[in-house]
Amino acid sequence: MTPGRSAVDPWAACVRFLEAHCHQGQLTPYNPIDYLYCLSLWTFCAASAARTILEIGIGPESVSGTTFLHWLGQSSSGGHLISVDVDPDLPQTVYRQLASDQGVPWTIVHGDSLSDAVQVPCALRSVDLLYIDGDHDAAHAEGDLKKFLPYLRDGGYLLIDDFPPQKGVGEGRAAIDRMVPDHLHLAHNAPAGNGRLVWQRPVV
Repeated sequence: MTPGRSAVDPWAACVRFLEAHCHQGQLTPYNPIDYLYCLSLWTFCAASAARTILEIGIGPESVSGTTFLHWLGQSSSGGHLISVDVDPDLPQTVYRQLASDQGVPWTIVHGDSLSDAVQVPCALRSVDLLYIDGDHDAAHAEGDLKKFLPYLRDGGYLLIDDFPPQKGVGEGRAAIDRMVPDHLHLAHNAPAGNGRLVWQRPVV
């Protein structure tokens, strides 16, 4: 087993790292939104048996990336995290070091996700989990989905964070509904409101 990989409880190791570096002790079962946010990412990694993960939007604390790296790092069969972000300073050094410690290749592509210059190094229908958490306006939510959805494999999972989009909800929501019909909306405050879109590509 590669040094740094947890052989005992990788989820517990993930939570400890998140507490230490991402949420400064706020990510606990007693802070349910943040805790369940990461647990939901972990759950869909497990549901898709994810080995190749594509995320759009890293964020300053790399919360999703940290979760994905711990998931991928627990297996000796390898894995690959591919992340797109407009900020050339992300991810921070501590998260890059985490990828190295976990033995997980982390390919980082910088630039606006909607730019034609931004290309991801993976084949179509090869991604197990597609996580979209970029600019939370309707144009990016719709554009990122249109651009990156073809990379998702049959049976793979799509997650869109902060759904519906916070700005320009009308057109973006309608376009997304057309592209991924019959999706599940996990609202932060059920039964409605902002939350997370979940969709599984049908197996054909």
